[in-house]
Amino acid sequence: MPNLITASRILFSVALLFFPVFSPAFYALYLTADITDMIDGSIARKTGKVSEFGARLDSVAEIVFVAACLVKLLPVIHISALDSRRAKILTV
Repeated sequence: MPNLITASRILFSVALLFFPVFSPAFYALYLTADITDMIDGSIARKTGKVSEFGARLDSVAEIVFVAACLVKLLPVIHISALDSRRAKILTV
């Protein structure tokens, strides 16, 4: 059961790539993936189903989730600190 929850997080993370950023569907998938991240480990510990495979699958799911979020969010966020550093580098 915990491994299925973790695998579903991978599917939710990939699904994030197909929805517009900040849309209701994006938020729903993001929150669902985040909730599965919180509960899979606790369920595994409570039911005694902690495994090496599950730990590795959880790490893969984390990487996929973070990568999907970065792919979607980096193009639309504005970070003024980065812009000011670029401006300083260009003027030097």
